[in-house]
Amino acid sequence: MAKVTGPLLSIEARGKIADAIVFFPWKGRHVVRQWLKPTNPASTKQGYVRAAMKAVGKAIKQIVSVSQGGALDSKVYTLATAAVPAGLNWNAFLGQGFLAKLQTANTFVTGSFTDYIDVYSSLNTTDYAAWQTNATALGMEDFAFGYGYTTNIEAGCQLYFMAIGCYHNSLLASAPYNTDVASWVVADIDIFKTDMVATD
Repeated sequence: MAKVTGPLLSIEARGKIADAIVFFPWKGRHVVRQWLKPTNPASTKQGYVRAAMKAVGKAIKQIVSVSQGGALDSKVYTLATAAVPAGLNWNAFLGQGFLAKLQTANTFVTGSFTDYIDVYSSLNTTDYAAWQTNATALGMEDFAFGYGYTTNIEAGCQLYFMAIGCYHNSLLASAPYNTDVASWVVADIDIFKTDMVATD
């Protein structure tokens, strides 16, 4: 990508010229690159990736911070912003904690995604109900993606994915964050839900 100053003898340029080049602002700079026709193959694997990202995104949306209108930042938000590596947003960091577990050699593995859903679905009745109840209390809802993985992803499963992201990012060295999420009991799930919306 070429970086330009005063492209076309102007202060700024935006848009494309024919189907050849595109001018646009990027990170505060004016840049120009070859025009590429956007593609959206809507492949099965792409559908799985988008379903996984949507599930994690819906859970991240429930994490309360002052910037989202909360009176105080929630514990999960505070822990995430303290642990996030430089150059990465806190929400991307939390999502990455789960989504990274679905990859092998930087390639998304659909079986890994369904494995996590299978583990969630096979939790004992009490723990399963706790995930569902807490997700509903947060205002989360089930959804089904239009292609790829089209089976309903329950609200509790979305919250479960977020907990996996927190666990794999080692947000806190104390319970429940230092324990594999599949072994969390009702008390752990309740703590996690509270930590998403409130401070200590």
